[in-house]
Amino acid sequence: MPDLDALLSPRSIAIIGASPDHTVIRGKVQHVLQHRHYPGAIYPISRSNADVQGKKAYPNLAALPEVPDLAIIIIPAEHVADAIEECGRAGVKAAYIISSGFAEEAGEAGAARQHRIQDAATRYDMAVIGPNAEGFFNTEADIVATFSPAVEHFAQTMAPDTTKGKRISVLTQSGGVGFSYYHRGRPRQLRFAHVISTGNEACLDSFTIAEHLIDRAQTDILLAYVEGIKDVAACRRAAAQAADRGVPIIVAKMGRSEAGARAAASHTAALAGADSAHDAIFRRYGVIRALDMDEMLDIAAGFAFCALPSGRRVGIMSGSGGAGVWMSDMLALAGLEVPRLDDATRQACEALMPSYGSATNPVDLTAGAIGKVGYAYVVDILQKSPVLDAVVIVGSVASPKRLTEDKPVLAQVAAHPDKPVLFCAYTAAAQPAVDVAAEVGVPVFTSMPGCARAIRAMADYRAFREAWAARAPDPVPAPRPAIAAMLRRAGRVLSEHDSKAVLAEAGIPRAPEVLGTGAEAAAAAASRIGFPVALKIQSPDIPHKTEIGGVALTLADGAAVRAAFAAIMDRARTAHPEATIQGVLVAPMAPKGVEVILGIHRDPQFGPMLMAGLGGIHVEVLRDVAFAPVPLTAADARALLASLKGAKLLEGVRGAPPADTAALVDLMVALSRFAADHAAEVEEIDLNPVLVHPHGLTVVDALIVRREGAA
Repeated sequence: MPDLDALLSPRSIAIIGASPDHTVIRGKVQHVLQHRHYPGAIYPISRSNADVQGKKAYPNLAALPEVPDLAIIIIPAEHVADAIEECGRAGVKAAYIISSGFAEEAGEAGAARQHRIQDAATRYDMAVIGPNAEGFFNTEADIVATFSPAVEHFAQTMAPDTTKGKRISVLTQSGGVGFSYYHRGRPRQLRFAHVISTGNEACLDSFTIAEHLIDRAQTDILLAYVEGIKDVAACRRAAAQAADRGVPIIVAKMGRSEAGARAAASHTAALAGADSAHDAIFRRYGVIRALDMDEMLDIAAGFAFCALPSGRRVGIMSGSGGAGVWMSDMLALAGLEVPRLDDATRQACEALMPSYGSATNPVDLTAGAIGKVGYAYVVDILQKSPVLDAVVIVGSVASPKRLTEDKPVLAQVAAHPDKPVLFCAYTAAAQPAVDVAAEVGVPVFTSMPGCARAIRAMADYRAFREAWAARAPDPVPAPRPAIAAMLRRAGRVLSEHDSKAVLAEAGIPRAPEVLGTGAEAAAAAASRIGFPVALKIQSPDIPHKTEIGGVALTLADGAAVRAAFAAIMDRARTAHPEATIQGVLVAPMAPKGVEVILGIHRDPQFGPMLMAGLGGIHVEVLRDVAFAPVPLTAADARALLASLKGAKLLEGVRGAPPADTAALVDLMVALSRFAADHAAEVEEIDLNPVLVHPHGLTVVDALIVRREGAA
């Protein structure tokens, strides 16, 4: 196993390609290391200089007085693989490659150079980050090894003076973006333990490093800028470990745009966008996805300074009525509640304010009252309210005066274990005011939506942790021999009849249906089933039956069935003369219900995903669908349904009775177990539509697509 301690907390460092010119990248890394007071030995490797920035230089690693833990490589790309080989032979445990010119380049040469690095790192079991990286820092080890200008304000310490904030680590596939988190977050007194730029991730990926940081208890919060997940297994392990230990992961994942439409036998596959699987995996493990850097830093600030609220009910106090109302709107848009205060809390607030103030929620204390009593005493009153879970102060931080005067009491209320206090400024934030607030554990926001999103993220994360703690381990896949045999006998695409037969073995409910191979047999089957009935062409070569007129509905007698059978068979043979036609499925007309689509889509990275959506216009126009990795628990299924925009349709609207959500949840769980148990054999599944009745449900149509090459 590569030694990540040697990589991230090295006791000595060799810089291969060091330069005396600290204005260029090859010289800037050493310049920063020295000016940031790295305590270990620094060994410049240079063939053309005897001295580099006051340090004795060496021609190669063999000439060093000791084997360094880490080699930082900043030389032309064509020589990097040879340098990794030299490191491996010398016993260097870790390498950090800043050089560019590898797989990020067009053409085969760069990819070949990167492959050589991978090969050497594997053979020597070296911990290697990069290439094409921008460096890293680890404040607890006093190492700052980067050429980023974000760390060159040497008069400012890397860590803030306050000890209140939790430790934040940044893992980023973009070096410039990664260090900008630090540059923008440091004035907010956020405590950055690490920024680690991983570049091309030829060897070590972000989530493998995340595992290490979490396992070593070296971070409390993780921020990640992700362009692509290189190691899916590491991603899931790190996310699960973070969920176990309460380390929130806040991610900016690039690539939200939908993939181009692809030819697919199933509707499910066409609805699976390029990013749906990432959302599903993140939701499963409580990973928080943010839109931009400001949102990530706002959420991180909330987690860094605040206890997690036990719910979504927020109290607002302000000296400005307008600002309080505006904050109320932002909280509501974020899915939070601003409830009316209970009588005892309202009366306690009214005793501190003039008659023209308001104590409903938001509490408009008025500027005059704030000047007399300050913020903290009112916060203390609001925290005691049984209808509130968090408190937001909306006010001015143009000056530190008010916060400084309130500091002792503010420190007490900020320490509340369940009801966090956040400050949202409607003025620009004076740095001394931000510093005072941070000292007592209150984060300052200059964006109302950002403050609201931070509270929502914290409340959701607490609910996730409680659900995660109660979650049973995923069951071990248990393929059933009868199902495996049925799948082996089938072709790549199974007809509706064959698909339903397989799914019935997995516990998926099936209506009384009969496969009719002739007109008379179909009419007889319809008589036994009971009119009215539907007829549907059955062929593995015709998955989209309605497109060729292969469906007839509401047939009321035997004559209608015989006529429809003949017409359907004629249209099918005309449209697909080479198709294998099994016959026509005779099925009872299903009663009305809420139309739902369920399916299984195999994501190329993450494997089988269950899709759920509301049918009709919700799927076709609004694309109201959500995904989850299989298998699902009943709680997972309920949460997935609740995430749909049209979820309230299941509760009954305009006088309609509520749908049997319990039956739908059971179906989702059974389908997900089937997909997990037979993941090696199944590519896609469509249950479309499923009609959910007030009691029970009907799977109207079904389709299974087997994996290419499945045995």
